[in-house]
Amino acid sequence: MENSLLLSISLNTDILETNIINIVILVAILFNVVGGALKAAMLERKEKILNGVQDAERRLNEASERLAEAKMQLKQSKLIINKIKSDKEAARRTIAISNKDRALEELMRQANSTKLAVTYKEQQVLREVKEQISTLALNRVIASLKDDLTLDKHIALINNSIARIGGQ
Repeated sequence: MENSLLLSISLNTDILETNIINIVILVAILFNVVGGALKAAMLERKEKILNGVQDAERRLNEASERLAEAKMQLKQSKLIINKIKSDKEAARRTIAISNKDRALEELMRQANSTKLAVTYKEQQVLREVKEQISTLALNRVIASLKDDLTLDKHIALINNSIARIGGQ
């Protein structure tokens, strides 16, 4: 029995008998088992690709709409900017004219104020000069009287003045 067991476990080297049958069975099994899974994976992949393309088309349409809106807003912005520029120029001219008038008024007011200040200063200087002249004249008279008027002349003048007052 041992011999028969050894003989039954022996390796069959006839390639045509064993390998072709094994390969056919293996291919049939692989085609049935893996083919279904591969087909399902390919269908799933196809579905993802289609969804991606549709999503990309949707986003392209949205982007095109936003671009059109942005272009419209740009045109409106340019119109507003041009309006602002023209308003700015008109306002600048108006302000320039107004500033010129105000500047002239301010210059006239300053000129009048300066004229009044100069007149006041002239009067003040004139008063000071008069005071200085009066003070100098009195000082000279006093000095002259001190030099020319002796005590006897002074007493004679006082008596003469008393006599005139008394005589009236």
